[in-house]
Amino acid sequence: MFNKTAIITGIALAMSAGAQADYDWELGAGYTQGKISKEVKQNGATQKTDTDTDEIDLSATWFMETVDTSKGPLGEAAFLDHASSITVVVEDGKVELTNQNNDDGQTYEAKMRYVAEGPGWKLSGWLVDLGVKRSEPGNQKYDHYNVGVGKYITENTTLVFNYANTGFNNGNGSGTDTYGGTMDHFFAIGDGGLKAEGNFSRTYVPNRDDIDNYGVGVTYYLGSNLGFGANWEQNEINGWEINTYGVSAQWFISENFAVSLSYQDITPDEIKLDNGATKLENTKEELAVTGLFRF
Repeated sequence: MFNKTAIITGIALAMSAGAQADYDWELGAGYTQGKISKEVKQNGATQKTDTDTDEIDLSATWFMETVDTSKGPLGEAAFLDHASSITVVVEDGKVELTNQNNDDGQTYEAKMRYVAEGPGWKLSGWLVDLGVKRSEPGNQKYDHYNVGVGKYITENTTLVFNYANTGFNNGNGSGTDTYGGTMDHFFAIGDGGLKAEGNFSRTYVPNRDDIDNYGVGVTYYLGSNLGFGANWEQNEINGWEINTYGVSAQWFISENFAVSLSYQDITPDEIKLDNGATKLENTKEELAVTGLFRF
């Protein structure tokens, strides 16, 4: 869906943008292709269907002060510099259903992180995250709001407690409340390092079982330009689990331009119906490529 000539031209322009590493803006563009596979086993017969998904996303981030990139890997510059920022994201996706009309959907998001910094500030190191998102898959509408409060408990460690509310059908349906926390830490190793992160949350659903979520991730940087990551996440509801496994790689071709590739495998537990006579298996795979330009 991307024009090859435009991509090559963009890379060439980015690489010739000069050696200025510090930046005030970050622009991103990405494409994600996914496949949802459903397999039903019944009376010795197996029926399998596949559904393809496509998504394009564009993002822009403005940093309230110029980000210093000299403190570690380029991929962690904003985190290591305790940067405050405002980000807007627009996504457009499509689900291709076999022998049916295809569904389109859009997502609009705005989020902010503010870090209190400055000589003599009593609240120095404290941070606030705010976010709002509207998702419109098909004829549905979901509104999501979140707030987080936390602190840089060390120069390279953050602990943030979060609350989020998701409302369905533009306020005319039920909603959910989510409480949780995240912790991130960067271990410096030469001019590279290791970024470790963990998160936990519980979502309260009216008149249904609560949903628990746990996740961990690591990214290892071979110097300042190249990083490889892996992550795992689990959602659990009444003993039923959904596991997500992912790997990623990011390469800063120049100090201003990066490309990344990521893969995710989402696998729910097998569902058994009719006293086990019918079994349903679902899996989803996603492959994403993104580009990032800083100036």
